[in-house]
Formats: sequence, structure tokens, C-alpha cells
Amino acid sequence: MPTPYVQDSLPIQGLGLNAEAVADHAKASATVVKILRTLTTTVQGLAELRNHLGLGHGRTAPSPALTRHARLALNSTVTVTEFVLDTWQDRIDRGKLPPLSQ
Repeated sequence: MPTPYVQDSLPIQGLGLNAEAVADHAKASATVVKILRTLTTTVQGLAELRNHLGLGHGRTAPSPALTRHARLALNSTVTVTEFVLDTWQDRIDRGKLPPLSQ
């Protein structure tokens, strides 16, 4: 399955992440887009890892994953989540997205 471009991802579209990610700096924007594509692939990889090694889907046997694999998955998840939430908050602060209702 080919990796989708950053612009093809619905959450990415909703947050307005695009090729102009860094204002007034085309090369930095292109680099940010590369990183975002890698993060998209990382999310797909995390889903696959969970399917292969996770304890979901009614599995009862212990996972063969090593501690380092679990730490890699956890830290990758934290990185992606923090970036998305920081971007979301930035869009709210700049009036590009409505604030969450309390």
C-alpha cells in the first residue's frame, strides 16, 4: 500500500498543513513536508505494529515485543500527538479553527 501524501490525509487537511508550512522559506517548508510524510508513515507503522504484536483482537499470549519496541512505539505516538495538538491549538489561537465548546 503506497504511503499517502501529507495533503491527502483528512486530519492534515483539517489542520491546514501544506507545502507552505514555514512562511517565507520554501526550502524549510519542503523539509517540513518531508517530515510530515514520515510522520504519516509512522502512524501507519504504529497501527501495523499494534496489529502484529499488540494484545488486542482477543490475543491471550504475551506479546513478543521487546521493551525497546514498546518505547519506540510510545515515543513515536507522543511525538505525533504533541505535534497535532500543538498545531490544532495554534489554528484555534489564530482563528482558523473554532474553539472547542466547553
